[in-house]
Amino acid sequence: MGSSFKILLVEDSKAFRDAVKQLLGVYNDVDEADSLASARAILQTNTYDVAILDKGLDDGDGMELISEIKSMSPNTVVIMLTSDSDFSSVKHCIARGADDYVVKTETSVPDLLVRIPVAVSRAASARRLENLEEQVKAAFKYEIVGKSAPTMELRETILSLRGTGAHVLITGESGTGKELIARRLNAIEDDGKRPFVTVNCGAIPENLIESELFGHKKGSFTGALQDRAGKFELAHNGDIFLDEIGEMPLSAQVTLLRAIQEGEVVRIGDSRVIKVKCRVIAATNKNLELLVKEGKFREDLYYRLNVFKIETSSLRKRKTDIPDLAKLFTLQIGGANFSITDAAVRALCQYEWPGNIRELRNTIERAVIYAKRRGSLIISYDDIVIRMTEDNDSRMKRLDANLPSDVSELTPKQFKDFILAIEKEYLKAALELTNGSATKLAEKIGLARSTMFKHLRDCGIYSDSRHTETSENNSFSDFRLPLSQNSKGLQ
Repeated sequence: MGSSFKILLVEDSKAFRDAVKQLLGVYNDVDEADSLASARAILQTNTYDVAILDKGLDDGDGMELISEIKSMSPNTVVIMLTSDSDFSSVKHCIARGADDYVVKTETSVPDLLVRIPVAVSRAASARRLENLEEQVKAAFKYEIVGKSAPTMELRETILSLRGTGAHVLITGESGTGKELIARRLNAIEDDGKRPFVTVNCGAIPENLIESELFGHKKGSFTGALQDRAGKFELAHNGDIFLDEIGEMPLSAQVTLLRAIQEGEVVRIGDSRVIKVKCRVIAATNKNLELLVKEGKFREDLYYRLNVFKIETSSLRKRKTDIPDLAKLFTLQIGGANFSITDAAVRALCQYEWPGNIRELRNTIERAVIYAKRRGSLIISYDDIVIRMTEDNDSRMKRLDANLPSDVSELTPKQFKDFILAIEKEYLKAALELTNGSATKLAEKIGLARSTMFKHLRDCGIYSDSRHTETSENNSFSDFRLPLSQNSKGLQ
């Protein structure tokens, strides 16, 4: 990666330490301590970019280390691990000098993938440490963040391939992070700085692809002004990433197969055999098995590439990753001073993302521009500009279907039904923006709470008779309508 953090992890649970080191140790140097005493011994001779401290240690409170660390190394970012989210406890950690905290749960280890770069970048910005802020962006550039089951399984799968040297085929929809997976496969290897060479097979003209892959000798064809090494030579003792492998012409597949099988290439116009040793990581959004049946992809090459397959999941199947991704992209694109509101994140979570992670990143980049244009460092709901969702699209179609199409339909009842349908769709959409709070919605649009509940009952959204317009002792202020991830759950 070229940039990494030096991290001290003070935690008495070996299982937790192992999990953190497995996740963060790919790009960073992680030292461990299981007690206050061992941590103090390490700190006598070492300084760190980040210190992760467990609050409850066997020999004392981890907060005791905060002032000691800050006195020796003021720029060290301290993240506390707490066993509960009690605000007073968290407030006490921050008051003692901690830069951030993480509540220890089943998901707290992957939480660190987002919390560390955010905390370090904000601290760097506050202390005007520009180099450290750039370092955090580099150190987590190719990190796979998220707490969904598919993402956690993906991280485990990648780690299981360390040291195997097996060729890998990555499949999945466009924008799901196939190159990110390839780069992480490269980064986790023990040699650290092994080459990583990329080839976009769909972007190279058919008559130049062999020259691109295997190189050429000066004068071998028009335009060959000097000897040139091919991508396979450049990837020697490393990895070559063949993106869009399904676009490779059949004529080039033959020589590619030989290079993989024999571990040797011959430059165009030359007779000298060059030995190469590299792992091939191929990626495609096409069905290669179908292409094989159609005669558009060589079967022997397919099986040579498909030693181990990784199938990526679409973003719509792992929406729980969206908040973490949104926060990380906001940091990477906007910088440490930028943040994103909860309402904006909820809007992102309601969208289906046909363009997957790439589309989400582009949306955040666009939102940062809009926020800057209005002089703000906060991405708000209004800055999120995305295509109309299927739910919103179907909502409009339902309303269009109720528009009168004949003079015979111009009746008082149909007019009343249509107005009610509009009101219902408006209230359902508005409730999503207030996280299901009818009271908050009433305040926003200037209605009394009792009036709001009457409208909700009239529209068939809410029908609990316990909450009447005249009841003054009900729980309106605390009541929230049940919300699903889309408006259909409100009916």
